[in-house]
Amino acid sequence: MMPVTDPYLYPDTDVLVNKKGYQNADRLRIFETTRYLSRAITMPTATSSPSALKNLHHHLFQDVYDWAGQYRTCNLSVDGRKGLHPQSIHQSVHAVFQNLNANNGLQDLSSDRFARAAATHIASLDKILPFRHGNQQVTLLHLAHLARNAGHTFDLSQLDHDQWNRASSQAAVNDERLMTHAIASLFKSGRTMTPDQARREALSLRDPARHEIQSRIEGATRTLDAGRADGTTLKELRGLRGELKALESDTQVGTVLRHIDQAQKAGIEKLTVLPGRDGSARDAIYAIGRAAVRSLDLREDQRAAQGMKAEQAHLPSSWFTRASQKLSASEGTAPQSNGPKSRGPQIG
Repeated sequence: MMPVTDPYLYPDTDVLVNKKGYQNADRLRIFETTRYLSRAITMPTATSSPSALKNLHHHLFQDVYDWAGQYRTCNLSVDGRKGLHPQSIHQSVHAVFQNLNANNGLQDLSSDRFARAAATHIASLDKILPFRHGNQQVTLLHLAHLARNAGHTFDLSQLDHDQWNRASSQAAVNDERLMTHAIASLFKSGRTMTPDQARREALSLRDPARHEIQSRIEGATRTLDAGRADGTTLKELRGLRGELKALESDTQVGTVLRHIDQAQKAGIEKLTVLPGRDGSARDAIYAIGRAAVRSLDLREDQRAAQGMKAEQAHLPSSWFTRASQKLSASEGTAPQSNGPKSRGPQIG
């Protein structure tokens, strides 16, 4: 069987065909980064359609690649994750954005609920890998646009890129928890409190949250009685009734308190609680619970990451591999940095 060739690469290299004709990976990386950062200063702000995503990709990479803004035409695997077949890309991206628009572009959500919904949306795009290169850069900027358009204060510069790569790998197998936490960590509006403070606040919010949910149930019921209810209203009504039942039986608050206890027993001294919507008590209880869960999951992720680094550092071949790469590099190859391990957006 003949080997499959990648039409986007120069023959016998792993370097993407580019407008400058660079066939040295380091020279291309420097050129791409320079042009990417220059274009990123003035970006399109639309986020709600497949064409907007393609326009964003074209804007960022138009100086580097002729195919900027076009879906890939070959198969692609990144870090063990296989993207969809090229013939499925157009329809799949359309479906992802159709779902986004059905959810009002993730607007009118608290920060925690936005993080959870955004993780599902971004994970769906990650599974497609629509472009031959630049998928992560585009989806992260798309995420920042969604947050801004939904009214959230969002700081993408605080992203831990190594953590995001781990989150993408987990989301590829339908575990979006780490990606949700990574997104939540980018909000600048969180409050810091101790587990004891979080416990007291959760208990104080129980009655206000119950009254809030009862009021919303009454409003939805009036809409239903007037014959104006649609499927969304019925779904919301079922959810509200279930939430009220959980509050009245102390199931919801009890779960939040258990998460806080677990965080405290794990030695976590501070929780970062994100704001709810317009002073919503039910969102505030949810946010406290999410803060406790987030602190536990992020600590576990950091421990796992540190364990992986320690294991890699003790591999007998690690020093030899680095030395071999240095000796085999051509004279025109830029030296490798000894700086932080976080590499920034590298996938896709």
